[in-house]
Amino acid sequence: MFVPIDQLKPILGDLLEKGRAAGPYRPWLGLYAQEIQGRLFVSRLARGGPAQTAGIKQGDLVVGVGSEPVTSLIEYYRRIWKLGNAGVSVPLDILQGAKVRSISIKSSDRYKWLKLDHSYWIKAHRVLLRGHAQWRCYTPA
Repeated sequence: MFVPIDQLKPILGDLLEKGRAAGPYRPWLGLYAQEIQGRLFVSRLARGGPAQTAGIKQGDLVVGVGSEPVTSLIEYYRRIWKLGNAGVSVPLDILQGAKVRSISIKSSDRYKWLKLDHSYWIKAHRVLLRGHAQWRCYTPA
């Protein structure tokens, strides 16, 4: 993850404690798309994620979000994110074979789906507190 240095100080405590900044969190579908010549192909799905559970398959084509056409990944994500926070229903138009299906997917918080090893964050926190100079001024007192 990359965080601009001017935005790091306010979130560093959360990053060290939880591995990410405090919410609200963006909607996540578990759908990984590739943009090829103005089309969004589903390249992978998170096993057991919201998109796979809703019946989306690898190779499907995402043609719209909320009845608005999408032709780029940035359009796709911006339209999903403007619907609200994690937990919001995301209406997708999906081309499967020769048929366009409208599918509503209940989004999730990606971190609830991931199985993280939190001991990593504890180790990283200890290393940072031991005094790496570039972090010393940001560590909590």
